[in-house]
Amino acid sequence: MFGKILILGAGSWGATVGDVVSQKAEVFLWEKSEKKYKFFLKHLHPEFFPFIKMKKFTILNKLEIPDGTKLIFVATPAQSVREVLERLKMQLQRKKIPLVILSKGIEIKTLKTMDCVVEEIFGSHPYAIISGPSHAEEVAKRKPTSFIIASKNKALALKLQKFFLFPYLRPYTHTDVRGVALGGALKNVYAIAAGICDGMKLGINAKASLITRSLAEMIRIGTALGGKFHTFSGLSGVGDLITTCFSNFSRNRNLGEEIGKGYSLNEALKKVKTTAEGASTVIAVKKISDEKKISAPIANGIYDILFKRKNLKNVIKSLMERPIKSEEEGLI
Repeated sequence: MFGKILILGAGSWGATVGDVVSQKAEVFLWEKSEKKYKFFLKHLHPEFFPFIKMKKFTILNKLEIPDGTKLIFVATPAQSVREVLERLKMQLQRKKIPLVILSKGIEIKTLKTMDCVVEEIFGSHPYAIISGPSHAEEVAKRKPTSFIIASKNKALALKLQKFFLFPYLRPYTHTDVRGVALGGALKNVYAIAAGICDGMKLGINAKASLITRSLAEMIRIGTALGGKFHTFSGLSGVGDLITTCFSNFSRNRNLGEEIGKGYSLNEALKKVKTTAEGASTVIAVKKISDEKKISAPIANGIYDILFKRKNLKNVIKSLMERPIKSEEEGLI
């Protein structure tokens, strides 16, 4: 169907997607880190999934598009997506190769979601965004997973849906690209909050309430930025939120748990070791909520904890003592 595929970024998700699609295509995997690249040449992933044999991929350390490439996946950290795509812009436009964005986040400098970044660089170039409750650790083990393929290009979405159809994968298509991109980005912020609940041992009542109110906050922010209300009740909204807030594989939840135990952001990041997108995304969310006057007390609380070193108990106290209201008026 696609023949030859290039994946940009060889973290957990990029490597796992490569492992899955290698059953149907020849896969080239690009990795910026010289240290990781040398490790990959030994046919093992240094940080994730020792059972994924890297020898099934052609490993690249130079950012280029191999001849005959029919599809490109972007799996770099969200703050690096623009840089990588700008470097490949001329080749991509000339070869008209569709893009699939796996990265989840909001640019701090521009406050743009990944769909906006792609469209700003390429205009009407065909692309899709994949999101939803799909932790790499479980997909790599072939555990049943559903996810969303969002695209304005119906033909591309349907082609990708068939491409990703495996006994253990159930892909759905979606046309609300902005909403899907926002769901994938925003849930990382609230997963940090859920992790703080776990680290402080606040209990399941607190965590369930937090996640429910976080979804309401996601809907407020997401719809204000152009996403559709119903999108956030689907896989890329509440589905991804649940997974990221409860899974021990969640880097953002794990980051929050360390902070809940009393560690600083820098100390927690060293413990988690891998990229936790929520720590960057919350900076953008704070700016957006302030500029657009969107009520986002939970996200603002996380920002204050991470970057202003505010006391955890004081932030929780301020959230609990906010003016009381009807849940119906507080949903949107």
